[in-house]
Amino acid sequence: MDTDEEKEFEWAAKEMEALLQRVRCCQLATVSSSGSPLASYAPVFVDEERRFYVFVSAIAKHYGHLKRSGKASLSMIDDESASENLFARKRLTVDCDVALVERDSEAWLEGTAGLQRRGGETMGYLKELSDFDLFRLRASEGRLVLGFGKAYRVSGERLETIAYLGAGGHRSKNSSK
Repeated sequence: MDTDEEKEFEWAAKEMEALLQRVRCCQLATVSSSGSPLASYAPVFVDEERRFYVFVSAIAKHYGHLKRSGKASLSMIDDESASENLFARKRLTVDCDVALVERDSEAWLEGTAGLQRRGGETMGYLKELSDFDLFRLRASEGRLVLGFGKAYRVSGERLETIAYLGAGGHRSKNSSK
């Protein structure tokens, strides 16, 4: 890897970290047992190991999907009001393995405390409700988009490996194939 690539990947890693700190909610894509897709959202806490935590009510449609399938796609995207171009909003989308976190375990206490720090006192009330559960999502790989021509593949346990996404970039419809 040449010096320019190293600098670019270091920049992308810093931008991803800033995005993870700045964005307080995620979009979740889940699938029902019959294969029907569902898009939803939840406040999110990201720990130091880059595991994602969401606290979900059992009456939410995506609760059953998360619990049953153990898979989800998670997206964190910059606020559109802060984006220069709606087509190039900074975002991270990752494929995840999902696990239910045992209530009152060390991981549950860490995850709910993180959500409360990020989301405020409402979490203090919600964590006392028995129909809410904490899910931990571990990313396997994903895509980081930081603007036009700035799309990367991210992988590794902590999403620490950053590489260029594909080859050739965008082509106009009049480009030769």
